[in-house]
Amino acid sequence: MTPRLLCLAVLAAASTSTPAATFTIRDHDTAGLIAAIRAAESTREPDRIELATSGLYIVRRPSDTRQQLGLPLIRSSITIVGNGAEIRRYSDEEFALIGVAHTGKLALETLGLAEASRGAIINRGVLHLDRVRVTDSLADGANAILINYGTLRGWDSEISHNAVLSARRDAGIVLNFGRMELSRSRLTGNTVTGRRGSVLTASALLNLGDIRLNDVTIDGNSADGDRTLAEPGDTSTAHAVVNLGNGSLHSERVTLVDNWPEEANILPVSDPDAVN
Repeated sequence: MTPRLLCLAVLAAASTSTPAATFTIRDHDTAGLIAAIRAAESTREPDRIELATSGLYIVRRPSDTRQQLGLPLIRSSITIVGNGAEIRRYSDEEFALIGVAHTGKLALETLGLAEASRGAIINRGVLHLDRVRVTDSLADGANAILINYGTLRGWDSEISHNAVLSARRDAGIVLNFGRMELSRSRLTGNTVTGRRGSVLTASALLNLGDIRLNDVTIDGNSADGDRTLAEPGDTSTAHAVVNLGNGSLHSERVTLVDNWPEEANILPVSDPDAVN
């Protein structure tokens, strides 16, 4: 083969990619879901995974032991359509459920995530949440249920009845270092506790990045620092929403109600119209 033909052959091979695929996963087929994600990771095009209507997918052990994730780390572009299904950890082992690498783009639609134990979601790439419920998860000794370092957009979603316990550093149910937008969503019934009186605990949102909230309800959450190390009656380390450092928070039609302590029912902004 001449050098020119060899060069053309190499370029042709490099431009060839596996076409996008759609994977349909049967109810209770967690192994099939994990296999589909791994197969999708081998393609260059966006792939789609369809779960069974109102299905249940039990995760009993981490599929990514290095990252301590129930499902494989997302490095490519994938959409998981839940159709009302739930992915639930049921295990003595501790792990999160979803991780997105900095190269990853993940869209979750109409899906429940439940009973993770090292937080539920860690995003370093691009994550879209559309009608997603994150519930009944723990972060014992960790600092968040959902951590965002990248770009996260959520619509019509709910983060409820989760707990961050005995946090050793500033903690929140949602911890944002990147860019986040939440619309028509709710954070409710969550709890955060800290081990030191100096730890800031946000029962809903702890922001060190850029957050935009639109039609968001934050209700029934509780945050508490280590009361044994704080002065009596001191609630300065416990808030529903905390903005730290250069964090930027923009809000429209945000409701805070029935959060504990009572002083927590305000946003850390000067705009008097931010809270309804």
